[in-house]
Amino acid sequence: MDPDDPEKRIADLERQLAEQKRIAELERQLAEAKAAAGQNRAEGQPPSFFSVQTGASQGDDDRARQYAESLWEGLRSGGPAGPGGPSAPEMAQHRAAFMQAAAQAGLSEEQIDNIFKHGKATFKVGHSVVYSGQGAAPEYTPPAFMGPPPGFAQQVSSRRQATFGGRRERRGLVWANRFGAIAGTIGLCVGGAAALTASMPSTALWTSPIVCDSGYQLTYNTSNYSYKPGQSGTDVDFECVQGADSYDPNWFAIDALQTVLFGLIAGVVVAIGFVVWRQFRKPA
Repeated sequence: MDPDDPEKRIADLERQLAEQKRIAELERQLAEAKAAAGQNRAEGQPPSFFSVQTGASQGDDDRARQYAESLWEGLRSGGPAGPGGPSAPEMAQHRAAFMQAAAQAGLSEEQIDNIFKHGKATFKVGHSVVYSGQGAAPEYTPPAFMGPPPGFAQQVSSRRQATFGGRRERRGLVWANRFGAIAGTIGLCVGGAAALTASMPSTALWTSPIVCDSGYQLTYNTSNYSYKPGQSGTDVDFECVQGADSYDPNWFAIDALQTVLFGLIAGVVVAIGFVVWRQFRKPA
């Protein structure tokens, strides 16, 4: 596909915008977590985590908070998780998944280190989603099986419909412009050929071997006529003649051949003009 294709360019820009939004959201969440963790250390309190869990007991919430805290500290330190956290193999899987997500978002190692120092992390444990920070209002993220909220699906659907609709509209305009250009060119050639034949009938004599039978020669007669006082015109009549025998040739064939001739001449003139124009545009 042409690299200057506007549809491909739009798709690339949409993909880049989505990646930038993912990076901005990740940095925002981690920045909030770091600010909350700094406040906890200033007050001499250990970091606390809040959990919103549907259909779970308080004991499950405590275990989820402990698990999330150990997971977060393990990711920050690069070492094993603390008590109540994931096992070493699980920790390795979580760390690999985090690094893969960061790489897909286009984050460098320096950016990842900066996120761990000044950011926020969000962890999902079972059906619970745990956020870092103390004193903040609990937040809730629906479980994965519930799917995205209805508004999200409507926004995605409407955005896709708008994109595809815009592309269909652009394709329709392109085809309409092409059809108009082709029709206009054909009309110009037909009109130019008719004017050329009427003003200079001798230009059509080259069609004699095509429109006349073998042994016949194409000739023409002109006569003047008046259709208004002070205004007159010229009538052109073509005949195929052999001695005393003659007959009228096919006028449509003569017009078609003259149209082809006029189109070729016009194409050559346009090409020469374009070359000359390009030569004048070149910098000295």
